[in-house]
Amino acid sequence: MNFSFTSPWYLLGLLGLALPILIHLLTRRQQTRLKFSAVYLLQQARKRSVRKSRPNKLLLLLLRCLAIGFLCLALANPNLSSGGLESILASRPSAHVFVLDDSYSMSATSDQGTLFDRAKTTLTELIEKLPGNHSFSLVLASHPARVVQDWTEDPGQTLKWLKAAQPSHRITRIGKAVTVAADLLSSAPQENKRIFILTDMDQNGWDRDEFPTALAEDSSTQIKIIDFSASQKGLNRALVEKVKLNQEFLTNRRVIRVQATIANLLPNRAIKQLPVTLVINGKRQSESMIDLPAKGKATHEFSFPLLNNDPVTGHVEIQEDALAADNRRLFVYQPDRKIKALVVDGDPRGVAHQHDSFYVEKALNPFSSPMADIEPTVSTLSEFSERDLKQYSVIILCNVRDLAIGLEQELEKFVLRGGALLIGLGDQVDPKYYNERLGLLLPVTLKSINQVRTKDKPFHLKAQPSDHPALKVFTGSMLKEMARIPFQTLYSVEPRREREFETPMHFTNRFPAVIESNFGEGKVILFVSSLDRDWNNFPIHPTFLPWIQRWVKYAAQGLENISRHDVTVGTPLVFEEMEQAPLVVAPGGIISIARKNPQSPPVFEDTHRPGVYELYHWSAPSVSEPMDSLPPKQLPADAKRLGSFTVNFDPAESVPGKVPEKELSQYFPGAQVDYSPADQSLNAASVGAGVPLTTLLFLLLAVMMFWEGWIVRKE
Repeated sequence: MNFSFTSPWYLLGLLGLALPILIHLLTRRQQTRLKFSAVYLLQQARKRSVRKSRPNKLLLLLLRCLAIGFLCLALANPNLSSGGLESILASRPSAHVFVLDDSYSMSATSDQGTLFDRAKTTLTELIEKLPGNHSFSLVLASHPARVVQDWTEDPGQTLKWLKAAQPSHRITRIGKAVTVAADLLSSAPQENKRIFILTDMDQNGWDRDEFPTALAEDSSTQIKIIDFSASQKGLNRALVEKVKLNQEFLTNRRVIRVQATIANLLPNRAIKQLPVTLVINGKRQSESMIDLPAKGKATHEFSFPLLNNDPVTGHVEIQEDALAADNRRLFVYQPDRKIKALVVDGDPRGVAHQHDSFYVEKALNPFSSPMADIEPTVSTLSEFSERDLKQYSVIILCNVRDLAIGLEQELEKFVLRGGALLIGLGDQVDPKYYNERLGLLLPVTLKSINQVRTKDKPFHLKAQPSDHPALKVFTGSMLKEMARIPFQTLYSVEPRREREFETPMHFTNRFPAVIESNFGEGKVILFVSSLDRDWNNFPIHPTFLPWIQRWVKYAAQGLENISRHDVTVGTPLVFEEMEQAPLVVAPGGIISIARKNPQSPPVFEDTHRPGVYELYHWSAPSVSEPMDSLPPKQLPADAKRLGSFTVNFDPAESVPGKVPEKELSQYFPGAQVDYSPADQSLNAASVGAGVPLTTLLFLLLAVMMFWEGWIVRKE
């Protein structure tokens, strides 16, 4: 059996035992001899007095000495250990790395503020208990892991930092933080080494591939895990997982549609009537109730009218639960006044009205008015490769044979981001190229050309009412007029395996006329005949103008929806379309400059705070130092606003699930792993090994004080 003391200086208080002994000696009665005739009576009285008082005084002296001794021992914080090397670890010089989980899941409410507040309190007490011959360092476990305090024996600076610390907005990476801790321990000269991990044990932050293998080779390192998950007050029920905005062009009014996806995090319980609120420019715009199945999702769509072309900032929020951070998702949107469409002419000819794009261009903007809803730009196939597709919401291919190498990938990226691709066929189209190179975009293959002979009846569109947003205005006489339009040539198609699509229009022979499919965030619409007069008379019919305009307006989502940047906390943002590094104004008005390397586009990496970030073009001063090292203190007068983007919480941090205690050894193979809940952590995780005796000693002190008081009161 061995004793060790966390605060041995309090043992000097044992010198105070001399005080009650000295008082006892000084107050002892002096005996005086007197001659008296009645000696018998005096002897009897003296014996009775000695028999009553002498034992009580000695007992009081003993109790008071014991009380002082128990008090000094208790303040010295003794630990009792039994046998082996572990019993003397606390008295040897030791190195400790404290890994503190500061991810946003630690901002969940507890009975003492947040989980992070409890972790700070526990860590503060652990550091304060460290003996003078112990050194420590502090590592934060949110991504990226970083060292807050390098090796030190002075806790002052660290305790000051802990007092002001707040949970970050980042995700957890325990494995990365433990790797940093292992690197720190490798440079520590002490033989006794420990890693303390203070976390909520969220499984999403424990990736086995990220944990170091060095700990398996060094079995002397002890791992102490303190779990705060049981301290969480209430449940994290749901989160706003995604917000998608779309500008509605089909209606007469300018409308923005906000589609919010809400996820239920409860595995076995549905959520009924969960309030969902849309806030626009700081004002509550709309509120609704949704039902969420257990461990499921639901999508709700809001809409609001546009009064001007100013940027729209807002968020979708749900009712608060234990983790408020994921109950809100921000967005920013710059409305478009018109749709920008790029019309690619696959067969330009000398006479304008014979161009494949002629009728499409005229139908989209009949009077070439700058106030029209659609602004078409005609491009030849050779010019198409030089176009910046980010400048357009819709691309229309008119009888295009094929594309230059690499352009099909650019088209795929364009549609994935939310762009619309409309394809009209014709005699120049190479079906082999479309089937092989555009296979990701097209859900069907071009099978064969069907051409009507001179004496045969032409193909006709099937006249039937439709609920499709682009076609529902065509009713009655308009449908009958469309049904009379003759089509001499069209392509038959064949569905690809496991591809989903719709056929909102058919011919009377049941051949599909229009094929619509979704690809990423955008749409692909295929018209199996031509968009000029080579294969049909549709372009000169009055219904062609509203037909092509409605398809363009239906498929378009607005430039902002295609080009805007929505990133999660900690994700670098690359400005591929910019040559000069822009100014970035972060939430709170902090101005910085995106980092720019000579051979790469600008990159902005400081996205560690959720909110709306503004981008500005500016005239940078000509200096030899890197631009990102010279951010202006205030926004320059010549700064021109380029746009904005939002940074939101990563929903992965909210995914429920804890690492089971029995699986912890798999993350630290070969190491000594000790796990304890936060409620038991301070005693179980004390720096000295063994059983703490402080509570027992204070209890004995109370008994001594009570006994001493009882004896004095009795006399």
